[in-house]
Amino acid sequence: MLIVTLLQPSIQGGERTALVYLTPLYWLSFPLGHLGVIGGIRLRLELYLGYNMVPSVLAEGLFLWTALTVLGYAQWFVLLPWVAAGCRRLSRFLFNRDAAR
Repeated sequence: MLIVTLLQPSIQGGERTALVYLTPLYWLSFPLGHLGVIGGIRLRLELYLGYNMVPSVLAEGLFLWTALTVLGYAQWFVLLPWVAAGCRRLSRFLFNRDAAR
């Protein structure tokens, strides 16, 4: 996804249409990825209002790719297995009453 985004000629021209290629990554990392997008928007707004600086499309694309990749990995390969293991332990505790006797 990163290479496809970086190879777009529109990213060199500063057009935000190059970021549309990160959309599948957004959906793969949803819902935590949405928090990354919101964080990117807030960061861009703070940079503009506080320092009168507008980040380039390349910098924004790299930030979005990094945020979506890290949050998606954390969501699917760290948090989900942890929650599933907790549910499994809770289920065994609640429904294995014969084994406790």
